[in-house]
Amino acid sequence: MANKLILLRFYLFISVLIILNVCLYSFARMSFTGYWSDRVIFWLWLLATPIVVFLFWKKIATKIYFWLLIAGLILTILPMALPFFGILLSGSGSGRLNHFNLGNNIRVQTVSYGVMGRPRLQIVKDGLLFDKIKLEDGDEIFTNDTTWIEVKDVNDPKNIIKAPELKTLEIRDAKNVRLINETDTSITIKYFFEKDTVETIHVFKEKTSFNY
Repeated sequence: MANKLILLRFYLFISVLIILNVCLYSFARMSFTGYWSDRVIFWLWLLATPIVVFLFWKKIATKIYFWLLIAGLILTILPMALPFFGILLSGSGSGRLNHFNLGNNIRVQTVSYGVMGRPRLQIVKDGLLFDKIKLEDGDEIFTNDTTWIEVKDVNDPKNIIKAPELKTLEIRDAKNVRLINETDTSITIKYFFEKDTVETIHVFKEKTSFNY
């Protein structure tokens, strides 16, 4: 009986941590420090759930809780399974396409937690207890190619102007990155691709916290 109570308290503690993490992410764009910490908590909760349900199945509250979980699972699958795949990709960690540590407790990563949306760039500041997403944006960046294309003047078709071709690169394909400069409102990063090198400035609004 004592072991069952210990397991139940542990399960309730893990459940509270998950709720706290969801609230932090939803309202403050923060999560527990480290990319894998909240995912470990999620898997501990997932593995402990069937054990707790089995041990306390005779309790009416357990039966209600179990069927609420089943209903929640069904509701995540009904809308084209988008919420379900979001939880799966986020919880398993397979939604992170690449990541680089820049130093100064900053990491840049490309994530995709949906089957229909495009991947997103995240710049994360690591803290003592929590990580803060300082920027989340599309992972496309633009660069001027070294080649030139001919552009005709719309007012005078005979007048041909040479202009640099605008090329789009996707940060998810970056091979390496380097931190160039960091301020309170922006960060300058150089991205190294297979055949290109691009230096770009990401602008964000700094929000201070006791954590960093």
